[in-house]
Amino acid sequence: MSKEVLVKSLAGIKVLSKPVSNESSESYTLSSEQFQFYEDNGYLVLKELIDFASLYSYKQRFLQICKGLVPTSMAHIRVTKEPELAKQNLKPEQCINKLTDFLYDEVLSTYGEHQALLSVVSQFIGDDITAVNSMFINKPPGASRHPGHQDLFYFPFRPAEKIIASWTAIDHVTHENGCLYVIPGSHKEKKLYEHGDKQNALKHYHGLDEDILAPLDKQVHLEMSPGDTVFFNPYLVHGSGPNRSKNYRKAISFHFANSSCYYIDVKNTVQEHLAKELEEYSKTKGLPINYTDFWRMKSKQMKGIRSNL
Repeated sequence: MSKEVLVKSLAGIKVLSKPVSNESSESYTLSSEQFQFYEDNGYLVLKELIDFASLYSYKQRFLQICKGLVPTSMAHIRVTKEPELAKQNLKPEQCINKLTDFLYDEVLSTYGEHQALLSVVSQFIGDDITAVNSMFINKPPGASRHPGHQDLFYFPFRPAEKIIASWTAIDHVTHENGCLYVIPGSHKEKKLYEHGDKQNALKHYHGLDEDILAPLDKQVHLEMSPGDTVFFNPYLVHGSGPNRSKNYRKAISFHFANSSCYYIDVKNTVQEHLAKELEEYSKTKGLPINYTDFWRMKSKQMKGIRSNL
């Protein structure tokens, strides 16, 4: 037994480094009704798309990282904690809100390689697929809300119709523990709204005017079971509530773009202040970088040929 395997065993964590499942090679063919629902509403939920073995591996890898068995610096994984929970000297799982930028982690990155997932993504944006963002969201009890926003606000590349998000429930996701909400049809105007810092939100979370663009009577809450996956348009207004339960709400999410997407100049747009914020933040970390290069460094080819991204 290798030293690495022994350490994992002593820690009481079983990890499948490469998820293996009889279902993992299956594709998923969308119906015309499903395409139409996505076009009309801007999102689509597919039940049990991701198999249990894969979900188990993602969850155990997260616990490995919480226990310090996987140095996050090795894969350049960023860890974000809930500020109020972090002050309480809790265990990592009890205060970590999310992991990001794990496209080169040998376990978590396999979510973006899952054949059923990629088969759906390719039907929406084409076969040349670049993963541009990665998140493992933990949302422990007491975690804050994620204000209403549009994902396209963060991305300096276009066209929007060649970008899609996938978000898979690892735990049972309920209204009480902070499920996603969406505003059906909010993508249709193809308009990117002003976003600003929001009270009671994590650092670098931005939100739009929810009273106008995401009123409570328009919100549709997506309660999901493990393996259920929602795909949504980058213009879609969505957010999530706080976790008021005693349970964790774990999920994994990627954003994908067709590799032919191109970078844009965000100067004099609603995204300009975000770009400046990130560039200033990078300077404080001793690694000054411009907004475009930041996203280029975060991306990884998942399928087909890489061109512009």
